[in-house]
Amino acid sequence: MIQRYPSALIGNAVATMLLAVLLCGNSLPQVAISAESAVPARDLPADGIYPQGRKLAFAGYSGDPARDLANGFTLAGPVYGDQQPYLERCFANDWPVIAHIGPDITFNDQAPNRYKLDPASLRQEVEQQVKALAVHQQVAWWAVRPEELRPWRTAEMQYLAIVCETIREHDPQGRPIYLYNPNHRTANSLEPIARHVDILAKGCYVNLVGRKRDRAWVRWSVEQTVEALEAAGRADAIPLVMPELCRDPEPEEDHEIRAWVRHDVYLGLASGAKGVLIWSLFKRPAVRRTWQLWYDAYSECGRELNGELGLSQVFLFGEPANTLKVQPTKASGAGTITIGGDVEATTTSEQEREQRRIEVPSWTAAEFVYDGSHWLWLINSANAPATFQLSGWPNQPRVRDVFTGKEIDVEAGSPWELTLPAYGVTAIRWTDGTIGAVKP
Repeated sequence: MIQRYPSALIGNAVATMLLAVLLCGNSLPQVAISAESAVPARDLPADGIYPQGRKLAFAGYSGDPARDLANGFTLAGPVYGDQQPYLERCFANDWPVIAHIGPDITFNDQAPNRYKLDPASLRQEVEQQVKALAVHQQVAWWAVRPEELRPWRTAEMQYLAIVCETIREHDPQGRPIYLYNPNHRTANSLEPIARHVDILAKGCYVNLVGRKRDRAWVRWSVEQTVEALEAAGRADAIPLVMPELCRDPEPEEDHEIRAWVRHDVYLGLASGAKGVLIWSLFKRPAVRRTWQLWYDAYSECGRELNGELGLSQVFLFGEPANTLKVQPTKASGAGTITIGGDVEATTTSEQEREQRRIEVPSWTAAEFVYDGSHWLWLINSANAPATFQLSGWPNQPRVRDVFTGKEIDVEAGSPWELTLPAYGVTAIRWTDGTIGAVKP
């Protein structure tokens, strides 16, 4: 059986928006959890990491901060194992970093010594850790460990509540708290997590979980976090997209890596994510042959988002719009993907592991108004090229390709047609030429 999209797990407000999206041709404006709760961009520090600054978080686990921050990344991600030398290096060089908080334990049922919750000692240990690190301005976010806590386990949710409460009690700067969640989490199972954390994310490891040719799964994944935050009433929290850099594809697929990376990053942001956290930047043996190809592609996205083009500002602070009508030249605008699977099986419920097919749009359009212009991202998630018609242009449209800066010749009242390759991404910026020209 194919589940129709959107799923029944979606909260009313988000479900209404997504239903309108499907009826209007898959256009998916940036999802703001609550416009009323957002801090105006002008009041955020330029050098801070969103949501406490204007910089979009672009980070990866276990990287090299000196290398990464020079290549489009804005934040040193968390590191596994003994994090102290890594943190000390960041502190000494004034590099923003994500710091783990929590005892070095596991709830894993396969562990020989399962952790037994002792609230008093847990509070004391977390308090000591936070007080030792909170004095360092370089700490941008807290990351709860262990990861992959299970919402159906009472003790694990009590653990999460105590850790988050204690962090907030002893961090005078109120820095946001993040927890990693497994790839197969749904909006329903993420909602209990969303009640406690400020940054919600689940893995989007497309190739690793068998979604290499179902890449619209990235959109579904990010929407699960958006819906969970909505259901939890967390208007002050943000979702992330978490793509992969963890293993080599088949040699004949190496040429696809750049397209995969760009598709996953921009689809995640167009679907509502407010940051990018990659697993991982460590040069693991499983990705020895193609690590540099993946890294260079992510770095390219990071430079586009956080460099001279400043595209991150559109995703973070642009106002959703629906001016242009985007339609594929063929009738089909939806595809099916499989959700569920046995990756991270010990921390994924039987219900989450159940594999089922659902309908998800095979392309996504997200339009924003920012800096006096309209901006449109169009992403093709299909495994083949797709052609689209864009209509509804204003008077004397002045249009540019966002990535190249080249002018595009379009006419008011006439549709403009373009073709995207499989996993292709394009972005255009335009104004009404009777009002003002598009800045290069």
